[in-house]
Amino acid sequence: MRLTVGGVLVYAGMALLLVVQTVRLVTMDRLWVDGVSVAPAGLVVVAAAAALLFLTAVVTRQPLVEGDGPWFITMGWLLLIALTALSFVISLSSSLTSEEAVWVTGPAVFVPFWVRKLEESYREGVEEAQRDH
Repeated sequence: MRLTVGGVLVYAGMALLLVVQTVRLVTMDRLWVDGVSVAPAGLVVVAAAAALLFLTAVVTRQPLVEGDGPWFITMGWLLLIALTALSFVISLSSSLTSEEAVWVTGPAVFVPFWVRKLEESYREGVEEAQRDH
């Protein structure tokens, strides 16, 4: 099953938000005052990995839930959950404020399931319209 144009646009929007989050973390001066530390670097890696996962899904047009393709696409939702959990652990275990934490990865977990549901509804509607004609 390939993503529809709508699914690709939603995934691309999520990827864009994650790229913005990554750039925001990299350019936030107060995170890097003491040099490179584990917490900010970890958050940058988490946000970049989530963005890369969504970008890969956009390019291949494969959904991150039950898609056809490499394991990191078919099990992408598990990777997103793991990345989100990791970002929360990093944020909670460090002295980062909520403004410095990764705010996009939480909602990103739900995007593949939401897109799958929308695409299933779309395909059912198309099949019903074809049966009626």
